[in-house]
Amino acid sequence: MKSVQNIGVVVLAAGKSGRMQDIKQLLPWKGTFLLQYVLNRVMELEAKRIVVVLGANAQKIKSSLKTDPSSTDIIENATWEKGLGNSIAAGVRYLRETYSPLDGVLICLADQPLVTPDYLNRMLLEFSTQNVSIVASNYGKKMGVPAIFGPDLYDALLKLDSDYGARDILGFNTSVTLGLDAQGLLADIDTPEAYQKIYNENHYS
Repeated sequence: MKSVQNIGVVVLAAGKSGRMQDIKQLLPWKGTFLLQYVLNRVMELEAKRIVVVLGANAQKIKSSLKTDPSSTDIIENATWEKGLGNSIAAGVRYLRETYSPLDGVLICLADQPLVTPDYLNRMLLEFSTQNVSIVASNYGKKMGVPAIFGPDLYDALLKLDSDYGARDILGFNTSVTLGLDAQGLLADIDTPEAYQKIYNENHYS
């Protein structure tokens, strides 16, 4: 039986965000900054442990971040420049070596501030009660993160080493994947224009 309380969470915040003029993880959001806001929401879950994976600008971000050491660890991925997949592997490896055995690993992005604790808790509930290896977010034509992966996929996650994240793993395992409709919560921030648009929509409307 899979337990919600025995899920580890990887929050990916290692990228340099070359198209942004500022450090994306530190952009203002709801009285704090993006990464802190996302982490605060994740900390509302009943997960066993959270690991935040930093890379570019790690020291500056780390000095700004407020965490609870009883629930959250911060690690630096020295090879973050290889891409998102490499940082996923770093986070999963840390959780597996430090807090194993886990019933699953939830992967979240630091630049998706619209994702709510209710949605993530729904993912956790579905993962713990359904006979599936993956619960992923349905983007319409593809599945993506946030997503929860079961232990049978840890080895595949540990082999990731490019900028494609877990895309291929999700693509090759559709028969054991449950997709959830995130209902407009999956907008991420990749350009200054995207940030300004999503900021205005969620601060002034």
